[in-house]
Amino acid sequence: MRLNDGEVVSLLGPSGCGKTTLLKLASGIEKLQKGEIKLNDKIISSSNTHLSPDKRKVGYVFQDCALFPHLTILQNIFFGMNSKEISAQTNKIQNLMNEINISRLSDSFPHELSGGQQQQVALVRAIASDPKIILLDEPYSNLDSRLKEKIRDQMLHILREHNISALLVTHDPEEAMFMSDKIGVLNNGVVEQFGSPIDLYLRPKSAFIAEFFGEINLFEGSVDGGLVNTVLGTFKCSKKLNKNKVTIVIRNEAIKLYAVNKAMSEIVNENGFIVSPYFGYVMEARLLAGSTLIHLSLKVNQTNYHIHARIPGLNFFHINEKVKVLTDPNQIFVFKK
Repeated sequence: MRLNDGEVVSLLGPSGCGKTTLLKLASGIEKLQKGEIKLNDKIISSSNTHLSPDKRKVGYVFQDCALFPHLTILQNIFFGMNSKEISAQTNKIQNLMNEINISRLSDSFPHELSGGQQQQVALVRAIASDPKIILLDEPYSNLDSRLKEKIRDQMLHILREHNISALLVTHDPEEAMFMSDKIGVLNNGVVEQFGSPIDLYLRPKSAFIAEFFGEINLFEGSVDGGLVNTVLGTFKCSKKLNKNKVTIVIRNEAIKLYAVNKAMSEIVNENGFIVSPYFGYVMEARLLAGSTLIHLSLKVNQTNYHIHARIPGLNFFHINEKVKVLTDPNQIFVFKK
């Protein structure tokens, strides 16, 4: 995995998969047992090399901010820097603090600040010493959703403006997609896939990757002649999977619903969507931010299939309403079991 100059890369994965451990290894807080870590093509960690954290020119923003409670905000920002370094960085730091509107807090103490303000201070402190890279360990996890959006937007703007590389650890796929040029998805200590957000979303290499980037419907099936049958229709897949049992992943947002009285010609002609041979029945609907989550029941013989569909905007379907179900073939992924 490589992080280029000025690039933001996220390490994404469930709790316990090794994200924070990788960050600690990159910072030098922990020693590497196998492999190599390079900075500007120079080995800084290996089984027999370990450059101490203070010599790596790496900034670190911790999950809990890690501000010193007995120091003022300005003292926290300049902590560990000598007078010459402070003099050289004062204008930059003042401009940064003005930009994110925390200049008035210079003489305050950490306990007098909100969680969002503490996180802003932690970012400025990490930038103060002109690091070659900033490491961000789930920096927004303790913030409410609206404040989180504001702070991460500010952080991304500052990183871009100053051409600072950053390695972000998060378990939130939306956050990773918003912040990152590249994402590495970890599973059991291994980077299962590394690439741009759009690569991982549109071309996941496993059901695990696909599921990480949104809610999904899962089906089991067998491939015959490059086709696999599900209750939502027959889908094309690689002929390399012929005669294999497979897992079919269909994103919630890939499913469209239409009232039964809508003309079939209108439906079939819409973007090549595949029409299910079975009707669905609306079980319930839940309004979410900007969309509605619909719970559907599709009865096939004696089996009821419970399917989720996420539709944009408000719901206009009624409970127990009979609907036609369409699926976008571009958001269907088939993996060998």
